[in-house]
Amino acid sequence: MRSNVLGSAAEFRRRPARRVRPPVDSHLAQVFMRDLRSPAPPQLPIFRSRRQGELLARLLLGPERELTTLDLAVMLRTDLGTVVREVERLSRAGILRLRRTPAGRLVARDASSPMFAPLARLVMLAFGPSVVVTEHFARLPGVAELHLFGTWAAHYADETYPAGAHEPTGDVEVLVIGEVSREAAFDAAQDSAARLGLPVHAVVRSRTAWSEDDDPFLREIRSAPTLRLSLP
Repeated sequence: MRSNVLGSAAEFRRRPARRVRPPVDSHLAQVFMRDLRSPAPPQLPIFRSRRQGELLARLLLGPERELTTLDLAVMLRTDLGTVVREVERLSRAGILRLRRTPAGRLVARDASSPMFAPLARLVMLAFGPSVVVTEHFARLPGVAELHLFGTWAAHYADETYPAGAHEPTGDVEVLVIGEVSREAAFDAAQDSAARLGLPVHAVVRSRTAWSEDDDPFLREIRSAPTLRLSLP
């Protein structure tokens, strides 16, 4: 009996390994696992990826807007398939509204969702204008201070934002203090605008002008909420 069992095992080992066919949806599984392996953003690791955070920033912050998935892909500099998968996940969660039209899929935020207001504030803090402006302006030679002023400074100061916020404009106003060329500030503003999908305007003033406080424009800025951005 023992020899028969051993003989059967030996025969089994001599048999050629049976080739296992991959499942039909193996490609989808690989894509899904690739998405899961993408690193979480250091600003707020509760988001699945930085791309997801920036996509939400495009749609949840600023004036309400409806964008095509292709527009989002171009803005985020990623492929259309990635955007479509992300949008579908977020629409199933009730965070975004997805509308199919002959021209393509249109995406907008769902402001009626109970998750909209708290999520929008988290997205603003982790991926909003303060973060993007700091990344693009802090690297400029000669920067001494960076401030947001205008509408977005008011949003950061308002702990209830975006609940009840009135936003006639989504423009991001940046005050750059230091010896910075206006051309360099303009380029940084353009790069920030491309990331945010919002107009970004930069005003440059010297440290002397900022400290002497005899500029009517700077006085007007100081009279309203401002947000000083931390430089690295």
